[in-house]
Amino acid sequence: MDEYNVPEPRWEAGFEGDRRIVVSKLGPFLKVYARPRQYTRRFFHQVYELNIEDWPIPVEPLRLGPLCTVEARLSVRFQPTLKFAREHLEHLADLGGLIKSSYQTLLRDAAEQELRALEPTGQMEEDAVRVERRIEDIVHELLALREIQCRARCVVDIVFASPDRLDEQTLGGDAKHKEVYLELLRRRRESAERLAREHYDRQLHEHQLKLEHEAKMLELHRQEAELRRQKQAHETEQVRTDLSADELRYTEQIDSEVRLREERIRHEARLRQMELEADLAEKNLRTEALTDVEHHLRREIELLALERQRLMLEEEIHDVKVARAKGWVLNAKRRLSLGEGEDPEARR
Repeated sequence: MDEYNVPEPRWEAGFEGDRRIVVSKLGPFLKVYARPRQYTRRFFHQVYELNIEDWPIPVEPLRLGPLCTVEARLSVRFQPTLKFAREHLEHLADLGGLIKSSYQTLLRDAAEQELRALEPTGQMEEDAVRVERRIEDIVHELLALREIQCRARCVVDIVFASPDRLDEQTLGGDAKHKEVYLELLRRRRESAERLAREHYDRQLHEHQLKLEHEAKMLELHRQEAELRRQKQAHETEQVRTDLSADELRYTEQIDSEVRLREERIRHEARLRQMELEADLAEKNLRTEALTDVEHHLRREIELLALERQRLMLEEEIHDVKVARAKGWVLNAKRRLSLGEGEDPEARR
């Protein structure tokens, strides 16, 4: 059945996700109504949810002789209406269970009856699609008449026996089924050949795409290699430029260091020259100072010699004066001694 494009059901279920009913019971008064949007719950109210439920219904497979089996999978999604709830107030707590227990046999019998109408012809697969639609429509009608909104989904599968498990006696015992089976085998063989061709075409297309992909990858690799080569050439040129710049900077640095060294040497030579000149000037000053000292000492010595001579001369003069004074005194004493014997008149 997967080989056919099954149309979507046209039945509109009209489900509501928030469908609820309110049971208002106050004394002998009973009222059942759909819960409004603006709702205030009272103590005498009971609210029941009308849920959307899924319901799988088992269907007995239909055997068409030893050649094939027709299997059906029926599932129903349903929701009870307000009218159905009003008609079954005693089952409000479990309306879904009531629906399943009450109508499962009815729906299964209707589906099995439609399956039995499936004729073993060469168009069984096409007929199975129509049977699926009829079963779905029957389920919709049966439940809609009972105020139950639903959407049914039926899938019919036709399972054929393997040719390896059938013998001549089995095929000869049911000529009608044999013809159908052979027709279906022919169709399946054509379908298999078509699938094989499509598979071959797909493989050929995939191979072409693979070749194109490989060609693109080779072109990409070539472009990447060219880009890498250009990048390496650019990097090499950049390295050369950097080396030349480094060499120029190194040469300039060496020249600068040589100039600085020469300048430092000249500066040191000037400093040494200045130091020598300062030392020489200091020595000259010292020499001149020593000369002046020497001249001063000589002058002092000469002065001292002159002073000594003066002192010696003065001493000699003093000695001479002393000697003279002594001589005078002696003479005076001598004269005095001589004058004592004379007449005073005579001394006069």
